[in-house]
Amino acid sequence: MPAKPSILIAGAGPTGLTAALELTRRGFAPRIIDRDAGPTALSKAVGISPHSLDLLEPSGVTERLLAKGLRMRHVQARFEGKLLATIGLQDLPHRFNFLLSLPQHDTETIMQEVLVGHGGQVDWSTELTALRPDGRQVEVELAGPGGAETARFDYVFGADGPHSRAREAAGIAFEGYVHKRLWSIADARIPDWPYAPDGAAATLHRNGDIGFIIPIGPGRYRTVSNTPETLGQIPGAESATVLQADTFHLPVKQARTYQAGRIFLGGDAAHVHSPIGARGMNLGIEDATAFARRFAEGALDGYTAERHPVARNWIALSERMLAAVQASNPLIVPLRNLAIRVVGGLPAVQRPMKRRISGLTE
Repeated sequence: MPAKPSILIAGAGPTGLTAALELTRRGFAPRIIDRDAGPTALSKAVGISPHSLDLLEPSGVTERLLAKGLRMRHVQARFEGKLLATIGLQDLPHRFNFLLSLPQHDTETIMQEVLVGHGGQVDWSTELTALRPDGRQVEVELAGPGGAETARFDYVFGADGPHSRAREAAGIAFEGYVHKRLWSIADARIPDWPYAPDGAAATLHRNGDIGFIIPIGPGRYRTVSNTPETLGQIPGAESATVLQADTFHLPVKQARTYQAGRIFLGGDAAHVHSPIGARGMNLGIEDATAFARRFAEGALDGYTAERHPVARNWIALSERMLAAVQASNPLIVPLRNLAIRVVGGLPAVQRPMKRRISGLTE
């Protein structure tokens, strides 16, 4: 590997920004681009795991995230509005024994500001339009505010989302399926929320509808549902004022490999799955950290072997979790609810799952 190889990072979400931060603090000068004009306004990602806080600490990001975010100490599960279980996070064997709640917009803004402090910058409104590897380098075509541009890089890290141009240009298959249900997401103000402000909640319904809610600021909440009207699934949200909302279908896909020659993938460009368990953004942060470490060590050949199994295993687990919370079979629902009650009363049984959600074990 050359002493200072050049690298293009396509995508300035949490995955791409983590890669840029980790490479920059190691003395490299990556170029990071994003086709949007600035940090995302609304996305599914809210929860930042203890492991991600560990990984982002050396760059100086974690201290600022902790100052801005809310510390979620527990998660509640309810069925038709009645409490089934409360899962506490205080017994996590970690100094960050909580899930940090912060909208992705704020997370990206903090990351970008820290990157600038390290001497880097994001080229916003700049899109990767074509990519041609030639063995020694990768030639890319970019479209930005100044018009079209052709450039060459030693490596490309694709963090450009589920419709990744980098992945498509590398000819890497994105294998999986898309769930038929239409999901919805919203940020809302709820002035008289009746439940604890330091906890998230999942509400299950007899027909398989589900709603998730997590505080993201004073009087502000993020809600997600497997229905077109997310707030309709949240008891206590009758007084909500919607700030922004969207709908989406839920893809479950993974790239066959995370690397092809000098092109590498991370985050949603490499894997997408349900928001159950709040691991999506955190897996991307882990991908980017592993890539930057291997890049600096000259050990990129092992990147897929390190990261692919982690996402594969989480996708399988999150699909099992999704099937359980969406259950509508009248014979299965009571058994599912009983299992939640039992697990809720046995902290020792909860620990393995909490460690996986927190990223402390894979």
